[in-house]
Amino acid sequence: MTERSTREVIEAIFADAEAGDVDAVLRWWADDGVLEDVTIGRAFTGKSELRPYLNWYFAALPEVRYVPIRMLVDGLDAVVEWCQTSPVVGEFDGVAPSGQILELHAIDVFHVENGLIVHESSWYGDGWFRQRLHGMPGLTPALPVTPPLQANGTRFGSA
Repeated sequence: MTERSTREVIEAIFADAEAGDVDAVLRWWADDGVLEDVTIGRAFTGKSELRPYLNWYFAALPEVRYVPIRMLVDGLDAVVEWCQTSPVVGEFDGVAPSGQILELHAIDVFHVENGLIVHESSWYGDGWFRQRLHGMPGLTPALPVTPPLQANGTRFGSA
C-alpha cells in the first residue's frame, strides 16, 4: 500500500468511523498508537486497547454521523473540528442508554507517521457531554457552528 498523506489518513478514518467499522478504523492506527479520550479521562494504547474502546463506543452510538467542520494539517499533524449526532442506545462510560439523540461538537488532534496514526487526543464536550447524556440541556455554544469549508476555501452552501 502506498503511504497516504496526513489529510488522506484523517479523511479515511473519519469515513470508516462513521461506518462503525472497527477493523477499518484500526487499519489507520500504528500498532502502538495512543488515543487519549480527554473527555472520559482515559488513554488507550495499542490496538489491543483501542479495539474494545471502539467496540464500546460504536455499540453505544451505532448510528453515529460525523460532520467535519474544518481540518488543519501541518506536515504530520492534523487538527479536526467536528460535530457528531447519534442516538444513545448502549451504555458508555457509566451512562445508561436512553435512545435520545446526542449532539457533540468536538476537536481531535492527530499525529501521523508513515501513513498511520501514532497519537490522537480527543475532546468532545467534557461536562457538556455528560449534561447532554443525562437529558439536561447543553450549554449554548458561544459562537454558532461554522459551516464546513470546501477544498477551494468557500463555505458549503455559499455561492
